[in-house]
This record gives sequence, C-alpha cells and structure tokens, in this order.
Amino acid sequence: MLRFVLLAFAVIGLSISAARAQGPQRGPWGSSLAGAAVYQFDTGLDQGGSFAVARWFVQPGVGYARDRRNSVSLSLGAGENRYDFSTSTDIGGGKPWRNIRDLRASVPIRFAPAEKIDVIVIPSLRWNAESGAALDDGRTQGVLAGGTWRFGPDLAIGPGIGWFSELGDGDSLFPILALDWNITDTLSLSTGRGLAASRGPGLTLTWRARPQVDLGLAGRYEKVRFRLDDSGPAPGGIGEDRSVPLIASVAYRPWPAASLTAFAGAEFRGRLRLEDRNGARIDETEYDPAPLLGLAFRARF
Repeated sequence: MLRFVLLAFAVIGLSISAARAQGPQRGPWGSSLAGAAVYQFDTGLDQGGSFAVARWFVQPGVGYARDRRNSVSLSLGAGENRYDFSTSTDIGGGKPWRNIRDLRASVPIRFAPAEKIDVIVIPSLRWNAESGAALDDGRTQGVLAGGTWRFGPDLAIGPGIGWFSELGDGDSLFPILALDWNITDTLSLSTGRGLAASRGPGLTLTWRARPQVDLGLAGRYEKVRFRLDDSGPAPGGIGEDRSVPLIASVAYRPWPAASLTAFAGAEFRGRLRLEDRNGARIDETEYDPAPLLGLAFRARF
C-alpha cells in the first residue's frame, strides 16, 4: 500500500503538471487520467474476527466531443482490493479471500436528440477475480442508460435503468434517477457513478466554498462480486462485498483541467457473502461500520 501511495503522488504531480502546461482542452479530441487510493480501517465481523481493505484504481480515457452535449469516449481502468482478515476470521471455514483484481472497460455515449433532452448510454465490461483465478472467469457485462429533460438552465432530471450480468448466472436490474440540479450559484445536487464506483446508484451534494474549492457529501449503494481462486474455503467460488458508503470530501482545482480530492467517511450496512462456483450460499456475515480515508485525482489533457 505504501509503495502505491508514493506512486500515486508521483502520478498526481505529473498529471497536474501536464494539465497545467496544456491548459484547458482544445479541439474535439481529448484525453484524461484519474486515480484513487482508499484505505478502509479494520472493522469487526458479526461472527467474529475483523478485516481491513486497501484499494487503488487508475483510469485513463480518450474521447471525442462534437460539442458539450454530444460525445463518445473510451474509458479503461485497473485496480486492486487487498483484503487483510484477522487470524480469528472464519467465513466458510477460514479466511475467504485475499487480493481481488479489478479491470474495467466502458464506452460512455452522450447525445442530445432534442433541444431539452439529453441521453447517456454506458455499455461496459468488467473483470473481478482473486489473484490466482482466471480473469475471464470473473467477467461480467452490462449497460447504464438514462435520459434527462431540461426544465431550465439549472435543472435536468429524468429516469434511467441499469442492467448487469452477475457471477453465478444471475442478472441485476435496477432503476436510476438522473439528476443535475444547480440549487443556487454555489450549491448543486447530482447523480453519477464516480471514480471506481461499482454499479449501484449514488447521490452527491456539492458546495463551491471558493472558486477553486468544493465541499461534498455523497452516498451510494456499492456491490462487488468476484471470482475466487482454488486455495480458499470455496475453491473457484464467488465472493461478494456490499455496503452503503457515506463520504465527505474536499476537492481542490489548481487549474480548470485538474483536481485533487481528499475524502473521509464510513461504510454502513456492510455484508460479506461467500458462495460456491454455482452461486449457492456457503456463508454470510455483516460487518460493523468501517471508517475509510482516501485521495483521488483527475486531469484532462
């Protein structure tokens, strides 16, 4: 984790320096780089034992924008979730999993079929598998789609839907509320997936405290399922981690094309689930509210 944090700071510095040197994006083509490092502190499990998680994620992208309302882009991402279970943990007969790899590819498409209507469609592929398991055994696919109606320059709202395949031969289908509301000149409420977010919906309240500083409160539903290797209590099985994180953040934008965000909060209603390779439940346990700290960056070139 320490080595990644040092590397993250180096990438942050290079990215922000490049964004400063190039200034705001010019022309229809553009690229971006984003990343995050998060540490979830040790928290207790209902059936005994405890665990902590160190997470990191890096996400480069490239896109073409005809104008502000019509664009297509390609976003790739890679990361890892390092679980550290205590020696007293017994889920399904032992420590359920260790390091989970996370790879993603998505193609966000935005278009405006009418003056007051905006549509976004995001097809994606995702690979989640423990180190030692085949990545393709952890592949899922899905799509998010939604549309908004502009009631004025400060409010756009509309319905959406998300569909994803699930490990274990299931499917996940859920509604989405697409919202972009400028409540005042400095206060806004919006939905969005955010960096490295899983497939659940979320909501963010943002206050522009200063021209270069934003304060935020965010909440969302997170659910991640992943394929396990052959060495744990469920060989070739499926692991699941779900929770409701509530986060407070401070974002600093030294230049329009770059931002650095520090955030803190906790994961509530957490639950770990262990299944066999076909998706049948082996064991399940809830965990106590888990404090977390993190740092994220984003730059456009």
